Amino acid sequence: MLTTNSDAIAEKCRLLRDHGQKTRYEHTVIGYNYRMTDISAAIGIEQLKKLEGFNQKRIDNARALNEGLKGVKGVITPFVPENMRHVYHQYTVRAQKRDELKSHLEKEGVRAGVYYPMLITTNQPLRAYAKTPMPVVESATNEVLSLPVHPGFEKDDLGRIVGSLKGFYA
Repeated sequence: MLTTNSDAIAEKCRLLRDHGQKTRYEHTVIGYNYRMTDISAAIGIEQLKKLEGFNQKRIDNARALNEGLKGVKGVITPFVPENMRHVYHQYTVRAQKRDELKSHLEKEGVRAGVYYPMLITTNQPLRAYAKTPMPVVESATNEVLSLPVHPGFEKDDLGRIVGSLKGFYA
């Protein structure tokens, strides 16, 4: 799904999703077949009805993790500015000894992930932008760890995650 307030972007995306054709067999740009099937659309419409509930459960789970991890030396929990809403697609902390913590959590049955393990400027197309030192970003890259926060988690699951982190840093 794509949303935009730009008519030009919306039109370009419509062209790209249907082989670049404005009308059947009249191609104005090179496009692709990104058309959704009716079944996928029906499932998507039903899932969208559940989205707010899923988001609220993630927010509640993140709040529980924030509370449980408060005061744990070695962990910085996510910060959400006032008047902002974070729906926690990922619940990412900054953790000292991140790789050791990840191994510890895995042994405890907690699936944690490192989703951005390197600077984007180490990728070939962006290396030209790597000339500026970025010590804060480099530090964060070595500390970020995403903990499970999905809506299916209950209080006991979250307590086990918090307990595992506290045990590691004790």
